[in-house]
Amino acid sequence: AVICSEPTNLAEQYSQYMANATVSNMLEYLESSTAGGVASDEEEQLIYGNRICPSSIKAITTDPKSSVFERTTCPYFLVASHLSTRYPKIITEARCKCSGCVPLEENGHSDLTRCEPVYRPVRVLSRTGNCVNGVYQYTAAVHMKQEGCTCVRKTEALSGSGSGSNGSDDPIPM
Repeated sequence: AVICSEPTNLAEQYSQYMANATVSNMLEYLESSTAGGVASDEEEQLIYGNRICPSSIKAITTDPKSSVFERTTCPYFLVASHLSTRYPKIITEARCKCSGCVPLEENGHSDLTRCEPVYRPVRVLSRTGNCVNGVYQYTAAVHMKQEGCTCVRKTEALSGSGSGSNGSDDPIPM
């Protein structure tokens, strides 16, 4: 069995990739990449915040020194996402605390809204699986980094195709 090691110039390869990246090749990578999700061998470690979803808006801090992600109606916490086949190997990402938006009243979460992750594409190098002369090979890639969470109105699937005749994506009342 061939023993493979990391390239000694991986940081330099990454710097060159970042320096030569353009909007057009970023879009090209985005079209070929998979969005979101956690890779099967990815590990996460909580680095800031907690995983507890507030029961109502009254449970959200009003401290002006607190972070935005502690005061939002879709609060989130930060994790260090570690993936050994990616460079950089560790990326700080957000994770939503709640599935539904924090309600304004004490009577629970609304059926009309939900918390959704907000992603931003970031350039990374991804190990290809090829080992040449005992050195792993990497290729340019895009990772969809979760930056935060936002409260959105739930959408409903419509029977048939296309958007409603009223010109919006809202469901057509029956």
